[in-house]
Amino acid sequence: IHQPVLVSLKPSFEVDLGESDSNLKSLLCDVVTNEVSMYDLRLPLDNSSADDDSNDDDSSSVAVVPQAQTCIEIDGAMIPDAYTGEEGWDMSSILVFDDFVDSSLRERLLDIILKRDVNDDSDLFDDKNLGPDPRRWERGGLDDTPADADTDTDIDEDEEGAVADEDAASCWGLRDEAVEELCYEYHPAIAEVEKKVCSIFPDYDVARLPTAMYSCISPLTANAPTYGDSFSYHIDADPYAAPPSPWTDVFGRYYNRVQGKPRFVSLLLYLNDEWSDEFGAPTKFFDPPTHEEYKVYPRPGRCVLMDQDVTHSVVAPEQAAGKQPRYSIVWKLILHPKEPMQNMKLFPKATETVCVGSASRANNSM
Repeated sequence: IHQPVLVSLKPSFEVDLGESDSNLKSLLCDVVTNEVSMYDLRLPLDNSSADDDSNDDDSSSVAVVPQAQTCIEIDGAMIPDAYTGEEGWDMSSILVFDDFVDSSLRERLLDIILKRDVNDDSDLFDDKNLGPDPRRWERGGLDDTPADADTDTDIDEDEEGAVADEDAASCWGLRDEAVEELCYEYHPAIAEVEKKVCSIFPDYDVARLPTAMYSCISPLTANAPTYGDSFSYHIDADPYAAPPSPWTDVFGRYYNRVQGKPRFVSLLLYLNDEWSDEFGAPTKFFDPPTHEEYKVYPRPGRCVLMDQDVTHSVVAPEQAAGKQPRYSIVWKLILHPKEPMQNMKLFPKATETVCVGSASRANNSM
């Protein structure tokens, strides 16, 4: 045990701690194991073969490990090791996968977040001309970040993307009942994507963010920004700033990507059938030390996999998009080490690597 762990010792344990240190270690291990199990702090995604209720073409695609086209390194800094205290260089990572899902799987995911009946199109909502369906979406529903996760970027409030919280809170998000359906009902298309994620990270146990950690954050959500919306820079989560919870009782607080500690990542999938370049609406990433930015533009089936402590912002579509929403679905995930002291900085290889801001400076100085 390398960090303080909050435990509750009950008289029913009846262990004589004076016999040896092994009794205390065994007791603490039992308490921690019970805590992990009770609160589902490490519940790996199902990585078995695809289910029979998805068609054969979709099932076979799970076996193909996606290849990242671009790796963006950003926000470089010196951080202390969780065990030794020695400082080392650290950067956040963003991976971009094109065609992460094929058109069939993307359509099935879109059916889920829109709750479309594939056998009856008589009740389809004209979102291209009317915006998000108010039966499924609501203003202010996009609230899936910790209360203190807005970052101090020292940017002028008039600059694109850097706005007050109340502006972001007025944007379209799924209604509560829709989020419940998304997270806790079984969807073959969701399971298929999660198997793809597991194939990317064979050296880790991949799990959803446990609800016991943040009461305000769901492990899955969906976004539907429209022209005229405003968004603030934020991070999805940071294990170093985690609130008191069963999670911190067991794992403590630590910097993301340190060895032997769970790594927090988010996965974003763009879902529109078509999205013109003139519609804009990129996901914008920010490097706090240098104020440099990097934008990833939507493309049907494109996936963005990023560290949750990366400063980023949704950007509203351009006027050319009209009232049409830019749909996406987001997973909040945790990569658990399979071995003690495991290197958690390992990420899949990409065809191209781009260093932004402070990450670029460090790369040039080495």
